[in-house]
Amino acid sequence: MQNPEDKAQIRIDNTTEHTYKALSPSQKRRVRNQIKFLKCYSETRSKSVSARYAGVNYRTMMKWISVNSYGFADRIEEADIQFCENLEQLALERVKLQDAKSNPVLLITLLNANLPNKYRPTVVVSDDTAKNVLSELRKLAKDAPASANDSTESSDKTPIEQVQDILEEKKGGMS
Repeated sequence: MQNPEDKAQIRIDNTTEHTYKALSPSQKRRVRNQIKFLKCYSETRSKSVSARYAGVNYRTMMKWISVNSYGFADRIEEADIQFCENLEQLALERVKLQDAKSNPVLLITLLNANLPNKYRPTVVVSDDTAKNVLSELRKLAKDAPASANDSTESSDKTPIEQVQDILEEKKGGMS
């Protein structure tokens, strides 16, 4: 007889009819509930909706994943992939049917959320002007006299004028 923990690792979709028949009624019910869950999950990608559809508690489904009941963890990943592929197919079909007035914002949002490595734009900030201005301001603060009574040429200028002077110096140095 097989250890019950070993059965939890068997992928039920890879087993024979004989193996399924060997399961107890409660194990068969679990397998049917998992199949029902995965069918709904591959269409909705919502664990709570799919658990309700399958007639199981959300915590029960999470336990199936953690113990990998009948290969459930692997099968839920496959259902995720299936959902993303269906979504991508829908996007392609909608793009083919779109006219100039169509608004694809919802579709783009879904693609960004579900396939970020493929559809989410990467933003790289290459302008270091703000960083350089802060660096210059820090240097000025270090070099400034400790006494507030010392009056210098820069104290007559407003902070905005001082920042503009710093930026002008930077522009002059880049030429």
